[in-house]
Amino acid sequence: MKRSAKVTIAAILVIGIFSISIVSVPAFAEWDKFNYPEIQGTIPVSPGDDFGQKDAIVLTVAMAVGENSVSDGKAVYGKLANVNGFLVYKVIVIADNHAYHKILVDAGNGEALYVSDVMKKEKSSHKKFSDKKHGEKMKNYFKGMSDEQIAEKKRQFKEMGEAYKSLSLQDRASLVIHFMQMKLQWDSMSDDEKAQKRTDMKQMFQDYLPLTLEEKKQKLQAYIQSLN
Repeated sequence: MKRSAKVTIAAILVIGIFSISIVSVPAFAEWDKFNYPEIQGTIPVSPGDDFGQKDAIVLTVAMAVGENSVSDGKAVYGKLANVNGFLVYKVIVIADNHAYHKILVDAGNGEALYVSDVMKKEKSSHKKFSDKKHGEKMKNYFKGMSDEQIAEKKRQFKEMGEAYKSLSLQDRASLVIHFMQMKLQWDSMSDDEKAQKRTDMKQMFQDYLPLTLEEKKQKLQAYIQSLN
């Protein structure tokens, strides 16, 4: 798959549909470029290993450990990864002020191996490039809208993030797992199926935006129930 296609589906499924909030995007954009300190885990892995056959704890547990490792915040995302030759869950915890923590959780025993300090946007060259690309995408999205319409859209985006964070930890983990599975299925889809999936997801997002905060939460909960 071309990298642009991977970025598109990741943006649609992981960030676009159930957006944590516009401000949280740098947490995902910098995810794999972050320099973690040396850690010692319990499950050694090598490149190419099937992580799903090695982990001992589930994503819900890893996200709970992430939340319990900081004083305030909601775990909004997590994935298995190889860090320093050990299998860990990389977890993102968003704080109320839209700052975030990056946490490494041992996939074997659930121990928090690393907890970053609270992080905000930094003015590094890569950050500027990442933020610039995101800014261009949002500029295109808001093209033709009045200032009032843009303000309303941003409010709706923020509410999507609030609705997502208000879900139970189990529900948040279920959504993450669901969309990660959809990403894995992407390669096996035909071009028509991919186009239809993009259309369906974008339409779902547009349908959710104008709802009230409580309605957004109810819709998300109903969507999760439909997955079971």
